[in-house]
Amino acid sequence: MIRSKSTTALLGALISIAALAVWLGPPARTFANHIDSPISTQERGANITDHWVFLDPSDNSKVVLIMGTQGFIIPGEHFGMSIFDPHLRYRWMISNSGSPRPDENIDVTYSPGVGRLTAQTATIALPNGKQFTAQTTIATQTPAANPPDITTDPATGVKFFAGVMDDPFFLDDTGANLFVASATMTPGHPDKSVLGRRGGRDTYAGFNVLITALELPISMVKGSAAKIGFEAVTQRQAVQTAGDDGTITGSGDWKTLDREGFPLVTNGLIPSPLKDKFATSNPEADAQGVFKAAIMASLKAVGTDQAHAQMVLDTTVTHGDYLFLDPKVPNSGPGGGTNPSGGILKNGGRRLQDVTPTLVFTLLNNGQLLTDHVLKNDKAFRNQFPFVADPHQPNAPVTSPRRFSSKSSFRTLRAPTGALCRYEAHDTPVSPPLTITAIPFPTLRSIRPRLPPASEQR
Repeated sequence: MIRSKSTTALLGALISIAALAVWLGPPARTFANHIDSPISTQERGANITDHWVFLDPSDNSKVVLIMGTQGFIIPGEHFGMSIFDPHLRYRWMISNSGSPRPDENIDVTYSPGVGRLTAQTATIALPNGKQFTAQTTIATQTPAANPPDITTDPATGVKFFAGVMDDPFFLDDTGANLFVASATMTPGHPDKSVLGRRGGRDTYAGFNVLITALELPISMVKGSAAKIGFEAVTQRQAVQTAGDDGTITGSGDWKTLDREGFPLVTNGLIPSPLKDKFATSNPEADAQGVFKAAIMASLKAVGTDQAHAQMVLDTTVTHGDYLFLDPKVPNSGPGGGTNPSGGILKNGGRRLQDVTPTLVFTLLNNGQLLTDHVLKNDKAFRNQFPFVADPHQPNAPVTSPRRFSSKSSFRTLRAPTGALCRYEAHDTPVSPPLTITAIPFPTLRSIRPRLPPASEQR
């Protein structure tokens, strides 16, 4: 949880940046994409939590693509939850000609996984027709995570990483959901105070997510247009056949289950009855205006004026719902980039440290500062690929038990030897685990329950 006590200077800078963005042109905007539609609620493996696209800060000739899926992984379930779905196709659709129709694709598929200290094999298909394979990083249940297992393809120079890592997104999603709900109940007059009322509680702090990441030469995806559009997509074949031995075989066309260009759209601007339709659609339908009326209605409900609403439409409808990157916009700094002349407001893609929620809320609030007070991630990002932070791990064992000044609770149970034991729970406010101590009663062998009189029994 991030509680900021001295954020006046930073928020003042955000206001200035937002105002500058209004002058320069339409900025990007985002909420979390976690569980953003009824389909993704059930298809958790296919749910795209977020995605990021940015130039490598140490080498701007390379672009980094990061896709998060299957959010809210807890450290104690790494063995069971850190498995990529082998029946999904994890895809980046790339528009580099200025058309809403994608010109190139990058596809990643995974072999079946069993978890429990066993890696999966990823197959990566690149736009130039070449492909290579790589191993996922094995998750652990110990206090220390394995270092990222990074594969570099010698033929293309493309780097690949996949595994469970800290969820890079930061937002008070409770505040954001209450804000959107208030706009739904009182269109045009949302309760803006609910957004930051919790004082900067990061919903995603402490949780992990499955990360698929690549770093590749920007020349591999560059086209005739000045900007390159990226949309992250998960797809499954239309027919899924379950065999008697538990195997599932896919056949038929690939169908989209979830997608994300600018992450705001599905969660923030598409009404509930249309969320599945939007999540399974494509940028061409966006550009044809299929969802334009619904997006405009949502913008009016949150009180966005026409000028700022048009900025949103320009980046979600006109060219399709893509996250755009201008390779000429420089990126530098630690943790994936922090320079003010780059990032999400400058068509520099979306960096891990871009404080996108506050910038988006401010845009929707017609340039007036509106924030949830969550201004950074709960863990520091790396300075090199894959840039995301290590996963949260199970706590280390405690060397000595904590104790209350008085016994907290007792239960009398039969021990395996037949002797009765009393179980004492000891705790103090200093150490996380609860220690249970079994103390045998050496002379007590049985207890006869006292029943109430028959007249009182029911």
